[in-house]
Parts: sequence; C-alpha cells; structure tokens
Amino acid sequence: MTLSRVLFVSVVCAFAAGCGSDSNPSGSTPVIPAVEGTWTGEYVVASCTDPTGLGLCAAYSPVGAVLPVRLGLSQTGQQLTGNLVLGVFIIPITGTINAAGRMVLTGSASGLLQGQQTTATIVNWDTVVTGSNMTGGWRNTFAISGVSGSPFFDSTIRLLTKTG
Repeated sequence: MTLSRVLFVSVVCAFAAGCGSDSNPSGSTPVIPAVEGTWTGEYVVASCTDPTGLGLCAAYSPVGAVLPVRLGLSQTGQQLTGNLVLGVFIIPITGTINAAGRMVLTGSASGLLQGQQTTATIVNWDTVVTGSNMTGGWRNTFAISGVSGSPFFDSTIRLLTKTG
C-alpha cells in the first residue's frame, strides 16, 4: 500500500468515526435534580368548582385564597414518594422527576370533610424544580361519600421552597 493510500484510508476512517460519534462523548447520564427533603410554602386557589351544592369552595377553597402546603419527599433516582399536606389531608404521593426538573405526582387519601367521608385525590401535578424552588400547580378532586358530583380546585404554587 502506498503512503498516499494509507493516508487516505486513515483520514476516511477518522472522519467516519468523528461523524458517527455519540453527541454525548463523555457517556454521562443526565443529572436528575435532588429533591428529597421537606418543601414548605403557599399555594393560591386559581379556580374552584363545586357541583354538590355543599358550598365547599366558599368554605374551604375560595378563589384567590392563599393556603399553606408542605411536601415531604424521598427520592431514588427519578422515582419519588412522600406525603403532601393540604389542610386536614395528609396525602401519600408517588411520582417522577426528570433531568429538566419536571415533577409529576399523584396520590389520594381519605378523611372527614364537613362530617362526610371524603377522598382527596391529587391529579395533574405538574411542577418544575429549579435549585431549591418549585413552580407550577395541580388539581385536587374530592369524592364525598353519598354525594353526587366531585368538587375540585386548581392550585398554583405561590412559593414552595426546600427547607430541609
């Protein structure tokens, strides 16, 4: 093989290797934000719908109300578990977080609300964590034993900060 042919083959091989290389040359795995701990703050009731006629929106979740929230999380990689405290409800939650800090949670718990057995369910939890702050919101639905219709309210985080 002549020197020019060897040089040509070497350049083609080097070029092919460079073009086909992984866009993540270090082979590193995306970093998942560490969110384990206690988050405390406030949320704003953005909307409330009560088809039951029991007056739950006015009594518990009037639009514009600023209410306390506490979220305790355990984390294994992207998997999250913990408890969300909203008023009288302590709601066990599960969910995930991705490398961009987007957190999706669900959960439900039963308790008494106006003397009625009630199940509170967290749906559409969609928040983003940046450092020690969380933004976004969720929907909380209620199923009240013996009552037709399911009240719900949509919440927006006013301030939710990792405190522990």
